[in-house]
Amino acid sequence: MKPEAAGEVLRWAAVAEDVFSPAAASSAERSLSLFMRGSRGELLFRRRDFDRWGEIRSLGVPVARLAGSRAVVPVDWPLAACSTGPEEIQLLARGAEGELLHGTLRGNDWEGFECIGVPSGIEGTPMGLTAGPAACSRAPGRMDVFAIGSAGALLHATWDKGGFTEFESLGGIDSAAGNASPIAGPISACNCGERRMGVFARGPNGDLRLKWWSGSEWSPFESLGSPQESDQTYPAARRAVPISSGPAACGGGTTRLDVFTRGPRGDLLHSVWDGKDWNLFASMGMPRSPTTGARIPFTGASLACAWEKFRLSVIARAADGKLYAASSNGSWDPEPRSQVAARRPDSPINLDP
Repeated sequence: MKPEAAGEVLRWAAVAEDVFSPAAASSAERSLSLFMRGSRGELLFRRRDFDRWGEIRSLGVPVARLAGSRAVVPVDWPLAACSTGPEEIQLLARGAEGELLHGTLRGNDWEGFECIGVPSGIEGTPMGLTAGPAACSRAPGRMDVFAIGSAGALLHATWDKGGFTEFESLGGIDSAAGNASPIAGPISACNCGERRMGVFARGPNGDLRLKWWSGSEWSPFESLGSPQESDQTYPAARRAVPISSGPAACGGGTTRLDVFTRGPRGDLLHSVWDGKDWNLFASMGMPRSPTTGARIPFTGASLACAWEKFRLSVIARAADGKLYAASSNGSWDPEPRSQVAARRPDSPINLDP
């Protein structure tokens, strides 16, 4: 087997099958919580502590309580997961009519979803969400929530123990002609320390876009470019190709951002910001069949990532219906067992890409 193929086999490990729409968050230094949709529509939960995955647990078919009514609101997928403190994860979703839905998992205690309501537009007219929300936390007990409104603009609200603020509109994606284009497809949000945060989206031309909060103001959506590949007619020349999924992003401290997206050939692409520069679109390959060695492309729509204290994990669904996970504590290739055993659990690890 070629070294590249062997690396892909070792890198990607199946963690669930016949599931969809993963969301991930870390609420402890050595723990990863994974949420996913089961084949019967139920919300499934699986937790990894250190290197060991626990059993898959069903939290039931998700519906949201409606205040003052016996009616319940169906929950759309995908969900967003955001850790706001030790053993505390917030789940967010879109309701069937565009409502914002919210629930909290504390330890192993799931309280269910409640309906927060529909954002208001001009003169208070309800303006439903068109896609699942995204969220990040810059401080314990606080959360920034983002969604796309019915007009295609990016919406922003904040949450703390007192509840949610009203949504504000941050506009769409500025075009070359000076007009704002609507945002299409899923978005992802992540914090960079306690002040800064970013929202990622797929641009109109299939490029990766970033809207950045500096701590005092928002930038417009700026293009980070597109993957490059050799031209089939002139192999010496490089040409831009579009990304084929929405992004999934997570922050690793004050000087680290990681973004994942699917490449045009079904592989997973990884981009890193190190506090100064972007290292864009490195391919992480794709899983391999254990029997034939054939590559199994990722589907693109099901993608999630999260940082623990010293470990970055990404989870993606492949065409065989399985969720695959890869983790890095400085390298995406697994460490030899002797090195893992020799390293103390609390020892820092080089996180350079």
